[in-house]
Amino acid sequence: MGECELCGAVKVSVRQVRTGKTEVLACTRCCEKLNLGPKSEAPGLQQARQHRAGGSPRKGNDLMSRGQKELAPDFNKRIVRGRNGRGLTQAQLAKEMAETINVVKSAESGKRPTDAVIRKFETTLGIELFVVRDAEETRFINGGNSRGMTFGDYFNNMG
Repeated sequence: MGECELCGAVKVSVRQVRTGKTEVLACTRCCEKLNLGPKSEAPGLQQARQHRAGGSPRKGNDLMSRGQKELAPDFNKRIVRGRNGRGLTQAQLAKEMAETINVVKSAESGKRPTDAVIRKFETTLGIELFVVRDAEETRFINGGNSRGMTFGDYFNNMG
């Protein structure tokens, strides 16, 4: 017997429940009215745990170590196509991924999500968001006989 920290009832049966980000002692009546019972796990979290348990051990959070891969420049369009291909709304996709709808909306609008959210999109939609990185640097090698200008050449031309 104890005191409910939510409604203040005294000498009632209480149990420790999670409400928001804190744990409190609540009576049965408050637990029922506020739906503070044990919550079921979101389907996206279940998938992520199964995927992680079945794969190779993780070496770290650096996805760039997957080889020469980077986030596709059209990742947001790929997400939209994948979601539409499965016939999901943004809200349904967010629920499957155990994320908020704002995360899905911002990713679809082009804002880069975190690496963890990118993995959730790939797993949930069955799409690939990382592509092989293209070399952006191009070097030109002068094939002529010129050695280029030196400081001596510069000073000789000044006088």
